Amino acid sequence: MDLKNINTNALPKHVAIIMDGNGRWAKQKGFLRAVGHENGTKAVRQTVEAAAELGIENLTLYAFSTENWNRPKLEVDTLMRLLVSSLKKEIKTLHENNIKLKAIGNLETLPKKVLKELTEVIESTKSNNRTTLTLALSYGSRAEMINAFKEISVKVKNNIISAENIDESIINEHLYTQNLPRC
Repeated sequence: MDLKNINTNALPKHVAIIMDGNGRWAKQKGFLRAVGHENGTKAVRQTVEAAAELGIENLTLYAFSTENWNRPKLEVDTLMRLLVSSLKKEIKTLHENNIKLKAIGNLETLPKKVLKELTEVIESTKSNNRTTLTLALSYGSRAEMINAFKEISVKVKNNIISAENIDESIINEHLYTQNLPRC
């Protein structure tokens, strides 16, 4: 990809991408949905490397929503295996491109093997500082809001914060996205 003619000063500091359509693409081509997901990993790699090369400081990939758990078990299992294999394969690329990996979402719902591999890669790349790649996994905005309101409610109940002081900044502090830069 030729990135020489791009005005990097005009680029945003944070780009978020919803990864959607790989299964439909495969189905339209007469392939199994899993083939689409596998091909999607190639596009992810190119996107992540290009973002780092362009100086995009933060890239968030909405990779697996809370609603995706409702897909057929075989497809979910395939996506989880693909995530683990991609993490193992791409750790070298993350280091070569000085990319830090983070994750947001209800990560406790991920299978133990997935969470273990994810945690290891996050730990391994924590000192990288060229680009931060955040994977939104088991993520849904409704679930995020419910979780935030529950946490805030507990703090109000325990007199840690008062209901009168709840504002946008208090809510932001309790979101999965709390550490992502605001636009």
